[in-house]
Amino acid sequence: MNSIKNFKDFSVFVECSTGNTPTVNALKKYIDILSQFGYNVLYLGLTDAYKIKGEPYFNFCRGGYTTEQLQEIDKYAKSKGIELRANIQTLAHLDFMQRHRCYSDMFDIDGILLAGDERVYAFIDKMFATMSEGISSRTIHIGLDEAWRLGLGQYLTLHGYTEKKVILLSHLQRVVEIARKYDYICEIWSDMFYRLVAGSDFNDDGVIPEDVRSSIPEGVRLTHWSYEQKEDALLRKQLQQNKSICDEVILAASAWKQIGLAPYNEYSIGAMERQIPICIEEGIDRYMITLWSDNGAHCSIFAVLPALFAATEMAKGKKREEIDKARFKEIVGVEFDDFMLLDNLNNPFFKENPDINARCLFGLYSDVFLGSADLLLDPRSNEAYAALAEKYAQIDGGEYQLIFNDYKLYAKVLSIKMNLGVQTRKAYREGNKALLTKYATEEIPQLILYLQEYIENFNERWLSENMGIGLEVHHMIYGGQLERLKYVAKRLLQHVEDGKPIDEMERDELPPSYDEGITEDNCWAASFKTLVTSCHIY
Repeated sequence: MNSIKNFKDFSVFVECSTGNTPTVNALKKYIDILSQFGYNVLYLGLTDAYKIKGEPYFNFCRGGYTTEQLQEIDKYAKSKGIELRANIQTLAHLDFMQRHRCYSDMFDIDGILLAGDERVYAFIDKMFATMSEGISSRTIHIGLDEAWRLGLGQYLTLHGYTEKKVILLSHLQRVVEIARKYDYICEIWSDMFYRLVAGSDFNDDGVIPEDVRSSIPEGVRLTHWSYEQKEDALLRKQLQQNKSICDEVILAASAWKQIGLAPYNEYSIGAMERQIPICIEEGIDRYMITLWSDNGAHCSIFAVLPALFAATEMAKGKKREEIDKARFKEIVGVEFDDFMLLDNLNNPFFKENPDINARCLFGLYSDVFLGSADLLLDPRSNEAYAALAEKYAQIDGGEYQLIFNDYKLYAKVLSIKMNLGVQTRKAYREGNKALLTKYATEEIPQLILYLQEYIENFNERWLSENMGIGLEVHHMIYGGQLERLKYVAKRLLQHVEDGKPIDEMERDELPPSYDEGITEDNCWAASFKTLVTSCHIY
């Protein structure tokens, strides 16, 4: 049961539909831990991670829970004092449906449903009916976030230009009416009311117009997301603005696991340390910690346990230095500080730059020959990752050993690959054939062995936590790396033998200039499509 004062809800949100879907057994294990930590609500980010009767294409080839599985999870959560709630999408983030011909004409644009279309509301009714049968809670989160181009696609063709706020508020009214058929209290993300309805940026001093406030259906709760370490005064103002719209407000924080290969427990704890006291002071009594799975869901939901535990400790009034690490080990079976070391895989130089930084993605994605972002790499990286691999090898991970093995093995991969492109290009331009031969016959073969070991452990770790669907993405990424490394070694040896130039190496080096704003100290936006090639990916 929840032992946290000042909060009606102290919850965790687990994303289940953007790369990985946790198994029923994994969620039961998570519920056990959350219950002991002190949480009383678990949200499942279901989007399309559930089966709707008569709609086989709704989550075709994307996994998902049957109604019976949701009932099983719900019953188990209740037995542990935790209320299970669904988080679904009833407006945007539904692009996976749009790709299917049977649904394509139900969309406006960009995975945004066609507001005002009766087929859309009939389908949303099916969503609620399915959730109502599978999960007993009468509170449901219905999304409605980030529909930035609402009304600018098929809606525009059919109805002409209409103010976005008019479309959004009308759609919200219809969705809430359907939800009430099933006795639901609805929660929604509040970002659209800043950026779209109020016509202001999420972080400025925008004021919600009176006509908007009066148009929000009674009983709807607003969820304000704030994942970063923002200024205290700004967060207070945002929470006050939300409260001016709606009596019941939820603050959604994040245990960062959605960027890079590893968690950001340290950064997450720093944000929570500021947010939780502000919530208490501002009378915000519902707090949610989101676990998103963007960019392939490399990171395990169990990797952020230190941040989740720290949040409950701080909600009880403790300072960071007062966290009961012995209690954490009693529950989890692994030292708190050992779990915290998982952060270092993303950036082994985090003490120099503690901000969000997915430096490791350069090692994962960057091509040895092309190396479009190699000028951002720290020459100390190889040695840093070799030392990190040794640290991980010394940790007793208990029942989480597969996670620590993942990090150890990938640190070994990065101990060679991180600067391999830089080193190879330098040897090529200097005409150092002996060094090129060494890279082709020693370094790259060893790297391939490390990568193969990592893939084998990753497969086992993934399937110990998740349904199989989603793993294919990683196979394509890592399998492509293996094939490319074999090719690079072969080309290097050919060059040593015949002296013919390698055209990929015959170019000037430039610092990257990407729209995502990737820099040496802020490379969290690095992505596969950005780094692996400058050519078009189909």
